[in-house]
Order: sequence, then structure tokens, then C-alpha cells
Amino acid sequence: MTPRRLSRLLIALPSDRMGGTERHTAELAARLAARGLAVTLAADPALHPALRPLAGSGVALAALPEDGARLVAAARPDLAILPLPWPDAAAGLDRALAGVTRLILLHLAAEACAPVAMAEDRAAMFAAVSTPLARRAERIFGLAPGRVAVLPNPGPKPAAADRALTRATLRQALRLRADAPLTLFVGRLEEAKGAELLPAVSERLTATLAVAGDGPLRGLLESRAAGDPRGLLRVLGAVADPTPWFLAADALLLPSRLEGAPLVFLEAAANRLPVVATAAALEALGEAAPRLARIAAPDPAALANALAGLLRDPAGAAPMVEAAAAHAARQDWEGVTARVLTLLRVAACAGERAA
Repeated sequence: MTPRRLSRLLIALPSDRMGGTERHTAELAARLAARGLAVTLAADPALHPALRPLAGSGVALAALPEDGARLVAAARPDLAILPLPWPDAAAGLDRALAGVTRLILLHLAAEACAPVAMAEDRAAMFAAVSTPLARRAERIFGLAPGRVAVLPNPGPKPAAADRALTRATLRQALRLRADAPLTLFVGRLEEAKGAELLPAVSERLTATLAVAGDGPLRGLLESRAAGDPRGLLRVLGAVADPTPWFLAADALLLPSRLEGAPLVFLEAAANRLPVVATAAALEALGEAAPRLARIAAPDPAALANALAGLLRDPAGAAPMVEAAAAHAARQDWEGVTARVLTLLRVAACAGERAA
């Protein structure tokens, strides 16, 4: 039997906000389009303004309807990718895609997740962005050990902007002295990301803490910032491109209770910004985590102490910063894109043999 040509790719993104998973998905869509696939990215219309630049990469945008069958009938995909920000985010859509060669890519899952029924057939490949997450996914989806491949998040390239100029410009925007210490949080403002800890961390610092993100805790953080007599807690709101802030800041805080393989860590590492993180935030790094970041307990005092230590002795953190930058550089987009195509081809061949 001659394998059918795989050319039409549907990426269905079941999310209503831009974050690490969504930025990763957009980049993957553009790179697969560059490999010659006709890519349609279906997403909530609320994301379309942020995704519109993909049109220049040959990616077609579509609305993600509640009825997955209608989407599949309209797109007629040979291939599909379901990037899941949570295990049960698209179980109905997966059922609509049963029989279509597809990759189910899991970005996040808690140990306590209830089992999720997915349409299990040979046209489906499963992957997760870290080894611990892959093992959890096998339990959640009821899959055999080793059935979920590991597809690490790639590290971005370092920003080309002038670091000194960016530091000066953003400090001026915050009305800070040119030499004022600046710490940074980038992420969704919710408890899973540890965002409720930020005011108490800020109270223990003598440095400004800039908070870039949106979410259910934004109002609380803005209220606490408004009542801060020192003015050191600054809520920036959603930031379309956080890259300049990685260049401007002196340290990144990553206090998450739950992560898959956080893109924000790789972005900071690629731009040589030292990171303070909880062990849960960098679970994907395993035993390497303490070499690549300062690991602190998930409480305000421990996090503030770790940040203060980095600010006091940036030279002492230099080996850690260089090791993190090297780690980010090892995972490149070319390798990840090739791995995705390989997984899809394997699934297609398995599906044809079973037909």
C-alpha cells in the first residue's frame, strides 16, 4: 500500500488566553507551515488579534466552534495537533478527530487529575513537554507505560535588542533610577502560578517587583499595589511580548505550584536572567534544577530571601546563569519540529496498517 500524502494540518487550540502554551503553539504552527504543510490554526476568537501575525507565515486562522465535528468537516485534515493546556480541555474534539492522524500534546497536568477518556486508536500519538508529565499523562489517559513521548519545549533565541538601552528605557517607564534593582514575575495571575504570594514577597524586598500578566488575581494585586506606601509592587497587566522585560530585570521569580515545562524559564535563561523558582515550577528539569536556578520553598520569606541573595551577589550567580543559557540553547525549534513530523508520520503509518 502506498502511504497517502499528508498535507492538510489542523491545530485546534482549546484556550481563551495567551500564555506559554499558546505562544508555543503559534510558533509550532508557523514552523510546520514552513515545512510545506497547509496549516489551519483553530482558536478562540479572543486570541485572534495576538495570532494574526501568523498569516504572514502561511497559517490560516479559524474560529474554534463548540461542535468539533463541524470543524473537522470544514478543515478535512490529514493531520491534527491538539495542544492541551489541561488533560480534559478537548476530549470532545479528540473524539471528532478519531481516525485522523493526530498528536495530542499535553502541556500541564496535576497529580490529582481525574482520568480522562480519549479516543484511543492507532492514528493517535501522545506527547508531553517533560518526562514527569509524560508519566502522569499515561495514568490520566489510561495508556501503557512509555506510550507518551517526551517533546521538550524548545528554548528561544536570545533577544537581539541592546540590553543596556532596554534596561534604561523600562526603568524610566517605571520612574525608577537607572541603577534601581528590578525583579520580575511573568505569568497568569492565579494561585497555580503562586501569584497570591507576590504582595508578601514584595513587602520583604527593597527592590521593585514588576508583575506582567492577567488573570483572576489581578484585581487583588492591583489593590495591594495601590496600598503599597513604598511603591515597589508594580502590576503591568498583560504584556504581548515580555522579552524586553527579561533584558531589563535583574531576576525572575517563578513561584508556581504547578508547571509542565515553563516557557518563561527558558525565555529568561536564553536572555541570561537569573531565576528564583519553586521545585514544583521546575519539576521538568529534575536533578538539574538546582544548577540552573535558585530553588526556594513556596513561601514569601524563602522566595524573597533567594531574590535578595541574587541581587546582592550577581557575580556569584554567573555560573548558574551560564548553565541555564546553555540548557535553553540545547533545545532548538528545528529539532522539535522534526520530532513532531516524525511522530505524525509514525501515527499515520500505524493507522494505515490497522485499516
